[in-house]
Amino acid sequence: MSDSITCPQCHAEIPLTEAISHQVGERLRLEFEAAACETEAKHILALAEKEVELESILAQERAQIEATAVARAEENVNVRLGDLTAQVDEQAIRLAEAEGKELALLKEKRELQQQRETLDLEVARKLDEERASLVAGTTVRLEEQHRLKLREKDLTLEQMNKRIEALSAAADQKRSGLQGEVLEREIEDVLRESFPADAIEPVKSGKRGADILQRIRSPRGLECGTLLWESKNAKNWSSAWAEKLKDDRQVEKADMAIIVSSVLPDGVQRIAFHDGVWVCDFASATTLATALRLALVEIHQARTIDANRTQAMDALYEYLCGRDFQHRVASTVQAAVTMKNDLDTEKRSTERLWAKREKQIDFLTRNSAGMYGELQAIVGAALQPVPILELPRGSDEDGPLALAG
Repeated sequence: MSDSITCPQCHAEIPLTEAISHQVGERLRLEFEAAACETEAKHILALAEKEVELESILAQERAQIEATAVARAEENVNVRLGDLTAQVDEQAIRLAEAEGKELALLKEKRELQQQRETLDLEVARKLDEERASLVAGTTVRLEEQHRLKLREKDLTLEQMNKRIEALSAAADQKRSGLQGEVLEREIEDVLRESFPADAIEPVKSGKRGADILQRIRSPRGLECGTLLWESKNAKNWSSAWAEKLKDDRQVEKADMAIIVSSVLPDGVQRIAFHDGVWVCDFASATTLATALRLALVEIHQARTIDANRTQAMDALYEYLCGRDFQHRVASTVQAAVTMKNDLDTEKRSTERLWAKREKQIDFLTRNSAGMYGELQAIVGAALQPVPILELPRGSDEDGPLALAG
């Protein structure tokens, strides 16, 4: 008997002892697996029983929790429902009270409205009666007051006219000195502007002598002579002015002396050589200064060229001091002076017309405003308002505006 067997599948030789060992091992494995399966089945069964028991316990606890939650929820719902019910009842009470108060207020409002309408009607009737009696009673008194006011205005105007006359007299006394100084300053400014190359030397205030000393200079800067100016602003001409100015001319060693005056000697128009001095009005001062200055420059040039030609200089000097030169200067100035007078006349006429119209408009405006105020005081609110004569909205006073042009 062989010690091995052949495998029918792979035809491998298997020792007999190994086959027996394998069978024994296989049987033991099967037994062990069967025992393990039985143990595992028992364990699974035990686990299933415990799981059922746990589920039962959990179900009981869940039922208890749900019962407790339901009880608490029912209790909260009951409390909330009671609170809401109380609030609804309280709001209903308040609504009923508010409706009652509203009804009372509406009733009281209707009663007040009726009382107000009755009171307004009574007040309107009383106002009509009092207004009629007031108009009838005050018409005569207002007329009398108006007459008294007119008399008072006339007296005030008379006193003001007397006061104005007194002030005008006092002002004329002060104005004479002031106007003289103003004329002197004006002549000085005109000479400076017209002859910038010359030296214009005003005499200091309070110093005896003329007003202005003009030192004439040639285009080369050489001094050619001097002009002595005296300004007068008075109502009447005085012959002593010329004598005084001639004395001042000798003191200042001036070549020529000029009096610019608002009033000229009898028979003199614009410019003239009078009593040894030149006399002119303010409008002719620049023209006379130009002519005299040109003559002195020519004399100086003649002296420079030929110092021995004394006769020509004497003739020129006589010509400057003669009537012919006076007429030529006067005719030269006449056209400019005429145009200036025409312009001044037109200006004064226009200003006079403007002032006249302004006074008329002021008088008409004041009379209209006064008449409107008197009618408003008599008639009252029945008078239709004139917006231009009323105060603006928001003013503390009522009444017509006193317009002043």
